[in-house]
Amino acid sequence: MKKFGFLVATLVSVFLVTSAFAAPSAKFTAEVSEVTLINWTEDDVLSDMILSASIKTPNKKDLLIGVSLETGLYTKTTVKSMNGVLDTQSAVAGISVVVKVDGVEAYPGAVIFDKRTQTLSAKLGGILSGCTDADGDGHVTLDECTLLPEEIELILDTMGSHHFNFVAANLEPGDHIVEVWASIDVGASTTATAKALVGKGSLTVEEVRATNSPDGISIIFAE
Repeated sequence: MKKFGFLVATLVSVFLVTSAFAAPSAKFTAEVSEVTLINWTEDDVLSDMILSASIKTPNKKDLLIGVSLETGLYTKTTVKSMNGVLDTQSAVAGISVVVKVDGVEAYPGAVIFDKRTQTLSAKLGGILSGCTDADGDGHVTLDECTLLPEEIELILDTMGSHHFNFVAANLEPGDHIVEVWASIDVGASTTATAKALVGKGSLTVEEVRATNSPDGISIIFAE
């Protein structure tokens, strides 16, 4: 893919090391992106591989995998109301990340890098646009007036950087492929908008040998 070809060039220029698509490193490898990995989208992205690297472990080892990403969320909610009728609108945007080593999810599985739920409610009277004495009695009542809905709009546009460490335990000796997969979950009601993006990012993979438990790595599972 053209995107990954650019990433390889970026890696060589920044780190001055062999790229993830050449000979694997024995201890450390990395890939860095100077481009937006997933552009602004209002559609769900079920799963997209955004970064990858390869590494060779000469012995049975663990991998410490660091993923750093810029994430952007945009949510807009607009409520319209008159005659005291409640209107509620909501927008949801989120980005989650999974790391796979040789096609198997690394611990701790899917991680939410960014998420927002925005809800806006309003109960408004309406805008008085004009009145006429329809019955000709010399008095104008409310039912002889035209009301238009009042509107309230809330927009939030944020961009930030996030990092998380993943672990792949007890890998057999040999070449291993590490991939970062990102998913975008967006949803909005009738007069709302939600979208998200994944900007620049980096993937670092380090060969380690953990000794904090008899099995090498301590994993806590939910009961």
